[in-house]
Amino acid sequence: MQVLIVDDSSVSREHLGHLVREAGYSPLMFESAEKLLSWSEFHGLESTLILMDWVMPELQGPELCRMIRADSPGANTYIIMASAKSESADIAEGLGAGADDYISKPFVRQEVSARLEVGMRTVELRAELKETERKRLIAERFAGVGQLAAGAAHEINNPLGFLKSNLSLLQSDLPRLLDLIRRFIDPSESVEATRSALAASDLNEIIEDYADMMLDMRQGVDRIGAIVDSLRAFTAELPLTRPDIDLVGLIKELAGDNVTLDLQCKGRVSGDRVQLKQSIQALLDNAAWATREGGDVTLSLSEAQEKVRLVISDTGCGIEPSNLSRIADPFFTTRPVGEALGMGLSRAQAVIRGHGGDIRISSRLGSGARVIVELPSR
Repeated sequence: MQVLIVDDSSVSREHLGHLVREAGYSPLMFESAEKLLSWSEFHGLESTLILMDWVMPELQGPELCRMIRADSPGANTYIIMASAKSESADIAEGLGAGADDYISKPFVRQEVSARLEVGMRTVELRAELKETERKRLIAERFAGVGQLAAGAAHEINNPLGFLKSNLSLLQSDLPRLLDLIRRFIDPSESVEATRSALAASDLNEIIEDYADMMLDMRQGVDRIGAIVDSLRAFTAELPLTRPDIDLVGLIKELAGDNVTLDLQCKGRVSGDRVQLKQSIQALLDNAAWATREGGDVTLSLSEAQEKVRLVISDTGCGIEPSNLSRIADPFFTTRPVGEALGMGLSRAQAVIRGHGGDIRISSRLGSGARVIVELPSR
């Protein structure tokens, strides 16, 4: 655990440093916000407690606090704002800028020690929660991999079954056909004797069977290839760099004439544009399929509490209650065999959660469905 002190006044900085050392910690001290930010570029701000002065030249405490929260949104950083300001409005401003606590000047040893203790406990609890969440995500990933593997095995087993069956038939019939071909090209064999070895009707039947079997096997191989491609897409990692994405532009690019748009915000998020595009496309495809026999599709976009909310609603056939808990399972689909792999929604869910968002689905059979996607706003 690292304690950082940033204060432009050398007297105040040394006094606070002395009190922090008395409390049992070894602080690093910075005379300006710029020097703290420069240090953090190399060392990061994970598991740190920052005591920062409110009034500093060039960069004030609240502004520095906002920069830290914006640049290191996931860091376990506890910030205590220090100032002689004591009005409720001032305290509210500091806390609103992202500070976790507030301490008044002049400093009192017992108060500094108590504030530090609370801050340290909070940082430790946050670290424990983060570790618990990490373990939960690992467990979920293993469970997801198991479910994915089981689904893939089941889906691949179907085309593999008739591939094996057709190959067995070919293996049993092919020697007879090859023997006939050899007899046709053998000059010592008469044409009449060769023809009598296999009736013309039998030969035509074999040829037709072979053509059908080859077509079946080609379709089976294509389906296995599609499953493998789907698995590759499902397990694709998000890129390390996440540029800004204009959701409004992306939605207008995807939505057809049959989708009613209600775009109430700019919808700026950060992430992988290709993966988000594929996810939204899958959700729109599901809505279009649900309304194939009649119904409307509406897509709305709004923003609140630092989240962008995308809602896709349809007035189509709806989802069976027994299927609602399974629709995001890999390879689960209610469409006819061969029309869909059942990976669109499960992939969309993985991508949205990978972007720090969430997806919720509700439906009433015969009354349509509603998909709510929430993503952190940029």
